[in-house]
Amino acid sequence: MSVIDPVRYEILRHRLWVIGEEGRAALQRVSASPIVVQGGECMQSFYDASGRMVLACSGHLRFAAATSDAIKLLIREFGSSPGFHEGDQIFNNDPYVAGSHTYDQMVVMPIFAERRLIGWTASSSHTADTGGLLRGTATEIYHEGLRVRALKVVERGQFRDDVCKTIVEQCRDPYYVELDLRSRVAANNVSGARVLRLVEQFGLEFVEAAMRKMIEDSERLARAKLRELPDGTWRSRTYATAMRSARPFQVRCTMTKARDEVSFDFAGTSPQQDDDQNSTLPSTLAHVALALTNMLFWDVPWSDGKMAPVRVSVPEGTFLNCRFPAACGGAPRVGQILVSAVTECVAKMLYAAGRLEEVNAGWQGLWYQGGPGYFYGGTNANGLPVAQGLYDIHGGGFGATPLRDGVDTGGHANIPAGGISDVERIELSYPFLYFARNHNPDGAGYGRHRGGAGSHRLYMVYGSSDLTVDFRPYGGIPNGGFGLFGGYPCGTGGMRAILATDPVALARRLAEGRYPTSGREAVEGGWATVHVPEAGRPRVALPERWLVSDFVQSGGGFGDPLEREPETVARDVASGFFTRDAAERFFGVRLDRDGAADLAATDALRDETRARRRRDARASADAPATLPPGDPLATPHHSLEIVRASAGARWRCRRCGADLGDAAASYKRGALRAIRPLGQVSDAPLPAGDFIGELHEYYCPGCVALLQVDVFCPTLGDDAMLHDIALAMVARAPQPA
Repeated sequence: MSVIDPVRYEILRHRLWVIGEEGRAALQRVSASPIVVQGGECMQSFYDASGRMVLACSGHLRFAAATSDAIKLLIREFGSSPGFHEGDQIFNNDPYVAGSHTYDQMVVMPIFAERRLIGWTASSSHTADTGGLLRGTATEIYHEGLRVRALKVVERGQFRDDVCKTIVEQCRDPYYVELDLRSRVAANNVSGARVLRLVEQFGLEFVEAAMRKMIEDSERLARAKLRELPDGTWRSRTYATAMRSARPFQVRCTMTKARDEVSFDFAGTSPQQDDDQNSTLPSTLAHVALALTNMLFWDVPWSDGKMAPVRVSVPEGTFLNCRFPAACGGAPRVGQILVSAVTECVAKMLYAAGRLEEVNAGWQGLWYQGGPGYFYGGTNANGLPVAQGLYDIHGGGFGATPLRDGVDTGGHANIPAGGISDVERIELSYPFLYFARNHNPDGAGYGRHRGGAGSHRLYMVYGSSDLTVDFRPYGGIPNGGFGLFGGYPCGTGGMRAILATDPVALARRLAEGRYPTSGREAVEGGWATVHVPEAGRPRVALPERWLVSDFVQSGGGFGDPLEREPETVARDVASGFFTRDAAERFFGVRLDRDGAADLAATDALRDETRARRRRDARASADAPATLPPGDPLATPHHSLEIVRASAGARWRCRRCGADLGDAAASYKRGALRAIRPLGQVSDAPLPAGDFIGELHEYYCPGCVALLQVDVFCPTLGDDAMLHDIALAMVARAPQPA
């Protein structure tokens, strides 16, 4: 069928989307996992007979992208023996095949019509219990529990109790794991039956033609969008730290866009780690697809077609393409570092195209890693195994845009339809009593438009005598976020620590109706002291009535914080998003006794801050060269434009006209630079250890506007002045005679 009716096609396409959402809802209703039921970490998706993704619903995007790999492997390795039949459903959770780690589990089902395989549906979700070592302790994939390449859990429509029991009895909580397994089967049953009804209504020939068209449309629309964007190269660099030491590592991303294709090269990325902070190649490719779906191809149908114009190169042996049998339990967090690296490049490309509504700063900013994680082990007050992961991270802050602030506790980049767990439900499943969960003061990225605030939380261990949590040494370097054009990658506030208490004294004070609402208040008020376990212990015990203080990711800022309206900063302080100290240090805003902006004092403080920038950058008092105004060749930066001058294309400040040098080189070469040790920037010292990185701030040499805030780790080497923006049109621009 060369031409299909467009009206019927749109009806079918939207019906398939709704079927995916119905399957996802069925999965959540049957699942026992808090991260699935409340957090939405699940996916229902559809594939053609060869394994190409036709459409994904609004669930966990990483799952949908990875499942194509699993289906193609099934066809290649098991298509002949034992083969696939109507009613079969196959279990897989091997991260070296698809997914990110053994906790990403899927069940795929072939769909037959007229005795012929016409496609597949797949349900995926996160199951925290795989029967392996508790999180944080693995150094090989063998430690991470159940790992299945392909196993029929339903055969010709008959649920196989023998296979089910073989899987779930390897786990600590077989009832919970079995419900998760059955939830995926239920979701496939719902979705598969609905697809066959589409075949009855529209006819098999039309359905197959429509599925091909969905993939073709995605590729066509993706290529069309790329053609509308400027050609060039953009670079980014993000950091994280290891599980067993404070050793830093980095993702290095180079994105090159030419005509209707885009490529990503991760050369320069750190080697694979000796803990579980690794990503397999399937996981890395899935996270690249996730990043592009969020930032670039959000308005393109979510099929494999959108990735046809994308090329990805990842050196083998790096922690983004680890060699078997490396452990990879931490791959989702690694993936978020990767997503930040990719989306920073995409955001700057979109800004250069003038698509301001589509530009976002980073969504994954953490001021530091280390301290207690959120993977628990032990039993709760009812003697039941703890449900392991505590996913308040699904309420993170979104990045600022060129036009407005980021959304506070808005969600998670992975899951368009995700959610945050309800506190009362957490307290039913976990041995915790929450004292506070609120927006994290000074947690959002500073900027002309601030990033969205993430949350902080303080809770007490209650009803368990055997609770443990994963624990990593404090790695004092921001990771996973980025600011844009003078915005900070994240805020500088928050405490992540285990807090030791005197249980008797604590109970007495609680009985008086008092309790702390932050880790800092708990320490400064004498409720608790920071407990730092001995080095090298990836899991530590949490005695009853001890406290845990934590914070989740926030959004990066956009633009120079000194450009934020003083009255807006005053409202931020009144609302608890920022402290008075941050208002002065980063925004240059002074408040009066009543909390209102003191405009005269603010003007004086901002003048003083600009003078300090010059001193910190060791700048000459001489005025820099300026360029006359004129029509820009391009505007790839909020504060800078590229203009044609007698010496060729040049970087020019849009505010004061300062000349920042040859546009074929980095504008940073012509900017002022100040290096600020992280310990001097932070709201408070690390609970243990020292910060290991720096903020490199770049200023206009004329008006000292803040142009860029880069995180840099000197111990890893690399070029400090990362050449982040290089437009191809500059290289092609004619030179003056």
